[in-house]
Amino acid sequence: MTSTKAPQLQQSTPGWVKWISDEDVFRVLTWDRLLPAVHRSLVAYTQGPDHPQGAVQPLRTWVKIPEHQGNMIVMPGLLKDDALVVKIITHFPMNAARGLSSFSALIVLMRHDSGLPVAILQGEAITELRTAAASAVATREILQGRKDLDESGIIVAVLGAGAQGRSHARVMAHILKPRKIMIWARRLEASQELCETLNSEGIPAEVASSIQEAVKDADVINSCTATSTPILKAEWVKPKAHINSVGAPSPNMQEMEENLVREATVYTDSYEAARNESGDIIKSGAAVFAEIGEVILQTKPVLHDKITIFKSLGLAVEDAVSAQLVYELLKSEENK
Repeated sequence: MTSTKAPQLQQSTPGWVKWISDEDVFRVLTWDRLLPAVHRSLVAYTQGPDHPQGAVQPLRTWVKIPEHQGNMIVMPGLLKDDALVVKIITHFPMNAARGLSSFSALIVLMRHDSGLPVAILQGEAITELRTAAASAVATREILQGRKDLDESGIIVAVLGAGAQGRSHARVMAHILKPRKIMIWARRLEASQELCETLNSEGIPAEVASSIQEAVKDADVINSCTATSTPILKAEWVKPKAHINSVGAPSPNMQEMEENLVREATVYTDSYEAARNESGDIIKSGAAVFAEIGEVILQTKPVLHDKITIFKSLGLAVEDAVSAQLVYELLKSEENK
């Protein structure tokens, strides 16, 4: 007689999967908690799938929806013995005209040992925070050993006043304690509003009327724009400045002039993603010197003789460690 007893894995039911909102993410995910997790994910990615603590992550998959000028992006990632996720992003620019959000993200968190789903996370907050955290990890690694840098007088520039501009300003204030942060945005009102918010949080932010004004004295530049054509010129950037570039995540987009990228020492989160997905790298023909994971593992050095760039493409393993961390923090709250 055939047994009707359900197997143990049948416990994966819709009611068993936890929903986690962006509000929950922002509430529990502090920089001090997030930065070590993202640091670990960057190392794991570089260690690769054959390492016991490594990561498995293919390139993201793009689904184009031309009749609605939209895209869906699917990003799977596994950090061994830690976290398994798939992130689904949609970008429909035409939504704005209908009063709808043009960007959305969902992250499905699964058990790494069984594949069973444990949580679905609203993904905008994780994307915002883990991207800024990766820039912060890279900035710390690259600025180490800069004996010529006056740590009490660091100037930071942020290009863009959206979610990434906001989070980059906050994380740079957290790790660098800069003398001031110059904010530039295409709309003056946006940079003014962000500066007011940052100032109310005790962060010394000032409005820049142009990109050149924002970056000319900056030791660290964070380019967080949605531009598809270059806005950052080599002649505006001072020698040995460090640039975090998190925009232009596809082959036909650029944030930086080609000669700026070619003349700098370029670091990235992923060789494969940079060579296949970054217009700044592809169009300039620039060589990528190292993954930031190699710098952390001390298999590649930091070169301080010229401008440095961290070209961030964003890794699903960053989403994995972030989502797992949020899930564990919320579980811990529930168990108190």
